[in-house]
Amino acid sequence: MNLKLNKDWYSIVVYPQSKSINEVSVLKKILADEIGWYSSRNSEAHITIIEFLADQYELGFYKKCIEKICGSQRPQEVTFDYLSLSKFSQAIVLLPNGPSKLYLNDLLKTFRKKLKSKNTINGSNAHISIGRELSSSQIDQAENLYGPINIAFNCNTIAIRKLDEIKKQFVVINEFKLLGGPLNHHQYSLL
Repeated sequence: MNLKLNKDWYSIVVYPQSKSINEVSVLKKILADEIGWYSSRNSEAHITIIEFLADQYELGFYKKCIEKICGSQRPQEVTFDYLSLSKFSQAIVLLPNGPSKLYLNDLLKTFRKKLKSKNTINGSNAHISIGRELSSSQIDQAENLYGPINIAFNCNTIAIRKLDEIKKQFVVINEFKLLGGPLNHHQYSLL
């Protein structure tokens, strides 16, 4: 008898409100109109905290931990106003302003520390991807596509997304609100 459970890929993300998701979608459409299809074209705006492989029981544990962490984390307005085009990382991303960067780095660090396990992969610094896996010529084409950008949202939602193997995209399956309650010093570390 095989007791091994199926595992799926998940990601935990900061999930903006629909207005900001739509604003990023417009930026992605502008890029697609210029260079054609590209990696991450259809991905909704988000800030990756971690990715992990889990079975249904491990996922349940992650959900409980996320809920507890969210209870002590305060929401805050964040602003993304800098567009970075990098041939080195083959990406076009939005970066947060100074105060937003400090807040998001602390938030991501808290989640990564408390959800650390042998099966997690940390995301990078806080950013919102417009395009990934772009060639140098595609990045050159995008250089003058955008004017000033200012996308702001209340950072108050953390989401779990599951990889849809058919679409090859992560899809939101759970949302949690940052409640800003009193800090709870229990250990939520995974393994």
